[in-house]
Amino acid sequence: MPKIKAKATWVENVRSIVDNQRTHSIVCDLSTPAGGTDCGPTALELSMMALADCGATIFADVCKKSNIQPSKVEVTVEADKAPDSPVVTGITMKVNVVSNARKELVEAAWRRTEANCPVLIIFKDPTPVKVEFESKTE
Repeated sequence: MPKIKAKATWVENVRSIVDNQRTHSIVCDLSTPAGGTDCGPTALELSMMALADCGATIFADVCKKSNIQPSKVEVTVEADKAPDSPVVTGITMKVNVVSNARKELVEAAWRRTEANCPVLIIFKDPTPVKVEFESKTE
């Protein structure tokens, strides 16, 4: 089974570079009030960005395969989280589509999107995570 890989490398303070082990990387950082320099999204923001993009990308693919040609697709994700807590208590995904296709066809395409969007599935039915921790002394 092929593996999807990602690697985060700490740079300084609370900034890291996250790499997909192919050719893409992004800088993650905390906001200035949280002690960072705000030079990139936080990991939590990045996960919400991944969720929004997964919905848009999978929907576009489903539409292409279904001969639906939307003129506009926007997926917005909002996460509820108390400032002093690491826990997200709820997520709202808002999908805005404009198309000349029948409404029932577009809605069916979105249902197929929900059934096939891997990031949405992870959020709805969390995948077990095994943590392997190693520490070395210099």
